[in-house]
Amino acid sequence: MKSLAATMREPAEWRNPMHTFIAETAGFERAELLIWNFSREALDVLLFRVVGPIEPYREAIEAAQFVTEHDLTPIDDDSFYAYVEHETREMDRQLRDSFDGKHVVIVPPIVYHADGTTRLRIVGRPEALESVVAEIPEAIDVTVESIGEYRGPSGGALDLTDRQREVLRTAVEMGYYDVPREASVNDVAARLECAASTVSDHLRKAERAVMGGLFE
Repeated sequence: MKSLAATMREPAEWRNPMHTFIAETAGFERAELLIWNFSREALDVLLFRVVGPIEPYREAIEAAQFVTEHDLTPIDDDSFYAYVEHETREMDRQLRDSFDGKHVVIVPPIVYHADGTTRLRIVGRPEALESVVAEIPEAIDVTVESIGEYRGPSGGALDLTDRQREVLRTAVEMGYYDVPREASVNDVAARLECAASTVSDHLRKAERAVMGGLFE
């Protein structure tokens, strides 16, 4: 079976308000949609794992008018589960129409990143995968990251933001992970023309995503 990994960037007016909140609020990395139930009653029932502080999220979701019910459960100091029921938006219906009637399945999680992008993986017939991408609404910018045989979970690579990928790729190319190490954090920062603390932060978050995906 074939697998396609893609990144979507929605315009601000299309993006779910809680995704916008994550993108605009310091301390949040991503929200992972673990499982969902789209009912015929114009109500979406969703379970997320959110990486970020729970209290600011609680305040935001309590103020979200389209959310009809929610329950937050802490996992640790940096993450929590969010059970959410909310009204189905028209733009959600339009996006789902791209998948309707196709011989494909979405492999969870769908990852909503703090950079405003959404990453997902779908599995199915090659022609069906192409059809889904072709029918995604024009308002949404879609980048196909990879196409190939499905070989199980992505090991966390799909959870990386564009910037984390860039920093991690540069670190690998410069020998940061070689034994013995050929480049330091300062060397990587100099190549990317940014602060060493910024590189260190991106590497830590990228490594956590990859290691978490590997062992989950």
